[in-house]
Amino acid sequence: MLLLCVKRIIHSDVKYLRLLAASFSGAVFSIAAFLPFNHFPVNLLLDIIFSAVITLICFGYKNRKYFIKAASTLIIITMLFSGAMIFLYLAFKPDGMAIINNTVYFNISPIALILLTVIIYTLLFFFRRIYNNHTHTNELHKVKFRIDDKIYELQCKRDSGCNVREPFSGSGVIIIQADALDGLSVNRENFRLIPFKSLCGDGLLRGIKGSEITIDGKTLNEEVYIGLYKGNFQNEIKGLIPDNLLKD
Repeated sequence: MLLLCVKRIIHSDVKYLRLLAASFSGAVFSIAAFLPFNHFPVNLLLDIIFSAVITLICFGYKNRKYFIKAASTLIIITMLFSGAMIFLYLAFKPDGMAIINNTVYFNISPIALILLTVIIYTLLFFFRRIYNNHTHTNELHKVKFRIDDKIYELQCKRDSGCNVREPFSGSGVIIIQADALDGLSVNRENFRLIPFKSLCGDGLLRGIKGSEITIDGKTLNEEVYIGLYKGNFQNEIKGLIPDNLLKD
């Protein structure tokens, strides 16, 4: 559950097999709670080392910034969870709960654990659906554009941190999930390489000039490029729109 939270926060597309492998390694590392010492500096050092290894197993090492972001996010979420559990333990002293070397343990039957997990995930699923439908509605926009002889209409998200521009013309760039453009054939004569920076590192997008571009039915009277992103966005979102292209 902690790794799934990290996955959501850093917008990673890591496969579930890696999540399972990292979870297994975390279970193995938990045996450290039975070591014959309980000193804060030693425990802190072990926690940092274990978190780094779990991060490498789960999210890999794309670059230093990405690794530090994933590892620090995992540590912060784990600290928040542990803090909440320690508060619960000190405030209510529940039966079947123990804290050994800063690790929380529960004496609970496998059947009860499975049932509680199903209930929690069900509640989180409905909360997420309600939250996405009501909170982020104003951030979603319908983008329509033509490339060659084909018209595309996609759901995109407003992103205030997206400031990618075509380097020669300075034109704005709408970043679109590449596999959402079925049948698109990009020739060397009509696409540009557009540099971008993100928290996950730097890179290049293949960009192609779009035409007849509208956002929520409003026509854009300026040159705009479509940047092709090889990854996947969350939920039904297929692209990112920079703030400068939205006229409020």
